[in-house]
Amino acid sequence: EDLLIAGSSPMIPFSASRAGDPKDAVFTRYGEGSRRIVVLDRYTGKVLWKRDAVYDFRHNTIVAGGGKVFCLDHMTDARLMYLKRRGLTPEASSVLYALDARTGDVVWQTDENVFGTWLSYSPKHQLLLQAGSMYRDRAKDEVGRGMAVYRAASGEVVWQSDVSYSGPPLLHDDTIITQGAALSLLTGEPKTRTHPLTGDESPWRFTRNYGCNIAIGCTNLLTFRSAAAGYFDLAGDGGTGNLGGFRSSCTSNLVPADGVLNAPDYTRTCTCAYQNQCSLAMIHMPDAEMWTFSPESWTGGRVQRAGINFGAPGDRRGPNGELWLDYPSVGGRSPDLPVEVTGQNVEYFRHHSSRVSGEGLPWVNSSGVTGAETIRITLADNDVKDERRYTVRLYFADVQPPANAPRSFDVNLQDQPVLQDFKVAETAGGPNRGVVREFRSVTVRSQLEITLRASASTSANQPSTILSGVEVAIED
Repeated sequence: EDLLIAGSSPMIPFSASRAGDPKDAVFTRYGEGSRRIVVLDRYTGKVLWKRDAVYDFRHNTIVAGGGKVFCLDHMTDARLMYLKRRGLTPEASSVLYALDARTGDVVWQTDENVFGTWLSYSPKHQLLLQAGSMYRDRAKDEVGRGMAVYRAASGEVVWQSDVSYSGPPLLHDDTIITQGAALSLLTGEPKTRTHPLTGDESPWRFTRNYGCNIAIGCTNLLTFRSAAAGYFDLAGDGGTGNLGGFRSSCTSNLVPADGVLNAPDYTRTCTCAYQNQCSLAMIHMPDAEMWTFSPESWTGGRVQRAGINFGAPGDRRGPNGELWLDYPSVGGRSPDLPVEVTGQNVEYFRHHSSRVSGEGLPWVNSSGVTGAETIRITLADNDVKDERRYTVRLYFADVQPPANAPRSFDVNLQDQPVLQDFKVAETAGGPNRGVVREFRSVTVRSQLEITLRASASTSANQPSTILSGVEVAIED
């Protein structure tokens, strides 16, 4: 903690253009490194030790932890070819070193399977990861294949793999998160998640929209550019969301720290047109609605639990972990659970959740569909032969009551009457209040069918039906 690690004598041939042609500037092709590591006392500036490289100490392959400095004395194949074309043929072995942080003495070293352009250290598990950092806006000689994990104390190989991925990887407790997928730090096996709809195991991954920079992380979030500024919810596994109005910068700049999300402007010469181009910082506001999209798909398996949120601007996880899907889908990619809504005058509406109170989830009740007559939600592939029993919850809120008469309609589930002459506002205690009705043991083979019809006692100019959401949970 009282040491300062610095690189010196940069690899000049790899950071200058050849023959003065800026289009041939090799720094766009090769990662930066130094010929020497220097360790100083951070308080006095006294040099404690230094080590010269045979090849190069690439800056992303120097990491400290557990009283050691880990580094790779190594060059990528692309750099070696660059040297060979100029008549230089280094023949020494590449080496991974673990050096005593205070003395520089070698604790252990290996010249076997030295390939990486990235090192990471886990203090909790005392493991060292050798990996690559290949991604679309990083140096062209980055490695994008292969990982190896070592015991930091001894250099013993815990596991190694020839896996392909995009980097740089992040260490999140016992997980290696790449720029999309994840592996176990302890075993190298791919990480999985429970599919939010079917309960099956599926590969863990996250997605984002277009844009430069890479994902960085903290305990609860990954942050990155996803068209605008974006994040992925690690704590709740709730999907990818966006912070509208500005984008994160060309280099990663959404930095969470002590409850504040810092976003210093680092756009350089970029002219992307977003409303706000400035430095800013944000704190969490529970009242701010945040909607996400999901990397998961639905392949026909029996749905265990799900919600359909009519008129919502995106997906959202409920308090019990259920995934509510926006319909129609407007918030980005989601599991494509088939939903069909028909009626004479179907319209969707959306308000802020602060507008409603009462039963149920405000962010479900604040949007909905009017004029629907038949709603079909597919809960299993048509080839499924068995029937299952579900608990079905219907969410209602009359957030835009008609002027001529109160709404009154009947509701059937699977062609069986469950609500008759149902007046939403009257039942809920007034407009802008939610009410939930639960029905158990609803038998479904493939599709759940909901029908809504004007009550028999109403006149021809009866106001249209209204429904905010449908939640299903399998019982057996």
